[in-house]
Amino acid sequence: MALKRWEAALLVSLLVTVLFCLVPVQEQNLLSGKLTRLHVLANSDEPADQQLKLQVRDAVLSVAAEENHMTEDLLQRMQTAAQQTVVQAGYDYDVEVRRERYFFDTRRYETFSLPAGEYDSVRVIIGEGAGKNWWCVVAPPLCAGICEKELEEIAASAGLSEKEISLICEKNGYVLRFQLVDLWGKLVHKLREL
Repeated sequence: MALKRWEAALLVSLLVTVLFCLVPVQEQNLLSGKLTRLHVLANSDEPADQQLKLQVRDAVLSVAAEENHMTEDLLQRMQTAAQQTVVQAGYDYDVEVRRERYFFDTRRYETFSLPAGEYDSVRVIIGEGAGKNWWCVVAPPLCAGICEKELEEIAASAGLSEKEISLICEKNGYVLRFQLVDLWGKLVHKLREL
């Protein structure tokens, strides 16, 4: 049975689309292996808990400020700083700091963006962890409001290639590619949950 012309054109278009998606997905996978994202979850959405979340964030970031890699010692120091901040603020919430792979949607920061996908992450869960969250990249330390030139220098010193830096800085038309990576990443994530 021979394919009709329109069926063949549709098949070729589908194959080209799939191949077009795989290139940025591969780039995202390589990038995600070099970054550790920080994810701080507040106890609740109450204003006081949201304020506490920011205080915990600042304490954790000050501990991790000069680190490019997560170690067990660093995680323990982050845990201690987070718990001390909660206690000093007058709360009795437990704080859990754990390292895990976690799926993130595309996130646009002030000077860069990261495509959706699974990333190594440090999750700081305050109390119930049921409130709005805050996240950034903690290793290499890209959380602070830094300009693009500083971002590129920090990323390069952490071992990111020029291509990976270009990807997160959205140079060379990567905004469109993020859409494709998002769709593909969400599909793969949903299939893994089944």
